[in-house]
Amino acid sequence: MREIELKKTLEVLNGKYLGGKSIGRMVSSGISVDSRTIKKKELFFSLKGENFDGHNFVGEAIFKSGLPAVVSKKVKNKEVILVDDTLKSLGDLASYYKEKTGVFTIAVTGSYGKTTTKDFMGSIFNRNYSTLVSYKNYNNLVGVPLNLFRLKDEKIAVLEFGTNQFGEIKRLSEIVKPDIGVITGIGEAHLEAFGDKRGVLKEKSDIVAGLKGPLFVNGDDPLLRDVKKDKIIKVGFLEDNDFAFKILQESIDGTVFSTSDINFWIKLPTLGMLRCAMFAVSVALHYGIPREDIQEGLKTVGKSSHRMEIKRTEMFNIVDDTYNSNPQSLLNAVSFLSLMPGRKIVVLGPMLELGENSFSIHKEIGKKLKFRVHKLIAIGEEARGFVEGYEGGYLVPNKEKALKKLHEIINKGDTVLFKSSRALKLETLIEQLQEENCFIYSRL
Repeated sequence: MREIELKKTLEVLNGKYLGGKSIGRMVSSGISVDSRTIKKKELFFSLKGENFDGHNFVGEAIFKSGLPAVVSKKVKNKEVILVDDTLKSLGDLASYYKEKTGVFTIAVTGSYGKTTTKDFMGSIFNRNYSTLVSYKNYNNLVGVPLNLFRLKDEKIAVLEFGTNQFGEIKRLSEIVKPDIGVITGIGEAHLEAFGDKRGVLKEKSDIVAGLKGPLFVNGDDPLLRDVKKDKIIKVGFLEDNDFAFKILQESIDGTVFSTSDINFWIKLPTLGMLRCAMFAVSVALHYGIPREDIQEGLKTVGKSSHRMEIKRTEMFNIVDDTYNSNPQSLLNAVSFLSLMPGRKIVVLGPMLELGENSFSIHKEIGKKLKFRVHKLIAIGEEARGFVEGYEGGYLVPNKEKALKKLHEIINKGDTVLFKSSRALKLETLIEQLQEENCFIYSRL
């Protein structure tokens, strides 16, 4: 981060300085929301979360940083900058800082594929321009500003926008004021907050609130064809899309695809990964990136941790897609499973935050898996719909019972897909299974 004078910070935040020291020459060279990791000359924002209140750690933060802390209530005997709302102030300062750097920003949102789309774009653009890519899953009202503060001299920033409540995408768009917006698709995610897919559409479409340039959307998604924006660019397989793609070859080693008679290859299989690449290609072609740089940029992107990772053992194959789960990503994962050898077994935890229709959504997915996988294990009562829709399979209460059941049914040469929402941390089951690979199964 470039330095920001504290007197300018006061002006941007419309804050009030409470303290005895003069801040006339003080500058911050970083931003922190964690008193445990704060460094010298980092400005601390006292945020309040579900399980903590940053105001309780102001003293520690000031001692470590040597700067006043940003607070929304008076703290006894402390040097502070008082504002109405520390979370809003974090976003306001980030917005000011982003405009100061002059960086060209691309914002990616959608119910699925955000992270991989971001990674493809970052790899492509970084071949010609210094590019900052969203760190990990920093995609909310805290994470996006923190990403902006990472900027120094980059020319392009590719940012991911996530949401689990109405108004979050709108606020993120107003903070970033992106030059390009992308909506990857509308799915059944966070329905507890949004009610149905129309609610998801409303929230995701609010990316236009601060958008300066064109909006790229999934043109195969009928909901997204209704988005109102001056410049809409449709991406997909349908022929009337502005960027229309074809699949030329698909295997577990990757996918070859094309648009406008230009061929591309990605090492990531499944339709979901391909759609992510299609958005990256479309944005790059629209802005004149040479095809050779696009092709090379795509090749360098590999699988992220716990996202469609293939783990081979002497006895069987594992597909680790435990990062998260929703209906669309689960079906994409099962589509990939069909390319793998042997019988297909799925170990599934529940898809969370689907609202009052959660059971019926799980049941519908179970029906779709009936003739696509050989065995199904569902974990927890919230996953019961999988078993009822599948009209078979095994419902077990926890991961330990799931592992026991897997021991009973697995054969040599099988491929097992593990997938669940993040809360279950299903990857721990994979780790245990790998450690137990020395087991001599009675059926092997």
